Amino acid sequence: MTIATPQEHYTAILDDVYPWMMGPFRAKADEQQEMFTRFGLTPHGCKNALDLGCGPGYQSVALAHLGYEVTGVDTSESLLSVMREQSNQLPVRGVLGDIRHLRDFAPGPWEVAVCMGDTLCHLPSKDAVVDMLHAVAGRMEQGGSMVISYRDMSALPKGLDRFIPVKADMERVALCFIEEDGPDTYLVHDIVHTREGEHWRFDKGCFRKLRIAQSWLTDQLSACGLTLRQTENLRGMTILVAGK
Repeated sequence: MTIATPQEHYTAILDDVYPWMMGPFRAKADEQQEMFTRFGLTPHGCKNALDLGCGPGYQSVALAHLGYEVTGVDTSESLLSVMREQSNQLPVRGVLGDIRHLRDFAPGPWEVAVCMGDTLCHLPSKDAVVDMLHAVAGRMEQGGSMVISYRDMSALPKGLDRFIPVKADMERVALCFIEEDGPDTYLVHDIVHTREGEHWRFDKGCFRKLRIAQSWLTDQLSACGLTLRQTENLRGMTILVAGK
């Protein structure tokens, strides 16, 4: 079995599928804007916001509508192109890069940093998570905020619960299943059928993700000088809001 890197997996399968999975862009961006407003994210300092693993730009556009000047970072040029199209005249800048190397292209300072949609679990190790958190916290202005969302898979589902329907319509069907891999990782197998005329194209792939417990992540945020302010669980996603 071939296990791809997250970047390879997105290039091969998910770059095309992800915007479809999320639904209409404006509805998703509005949802994120409402959430950020609920968390009290209002520009009061330098107004610079950093969107780590921005993808198509739902969070970047939401933050820009709230008054921030946003830098969105992602390894997918395809998804960044969607963000550029959707941001129109908003103060949103897309950067093609790896969030592990922020020092190279995102010097800050930042009033807000967000890392949403399981991006954190795409990093190759917990050490990489710690390094990234320190890099962000070290460039965050006093009074700034960080918002993280991810799936806490520290306890993996068993049996048939490992098979997860993602989305289906008349043109495409997507599902995934997960399996044990190690104490800190698990494997995600994505299966996508796409209608092409009278036939269906079948795409499949596998990549590795981190298992991150909320208690561990809270400890790492504290070690970076960030204090947990709020937690939520939204449709299976754990959301942490921390401040400096």
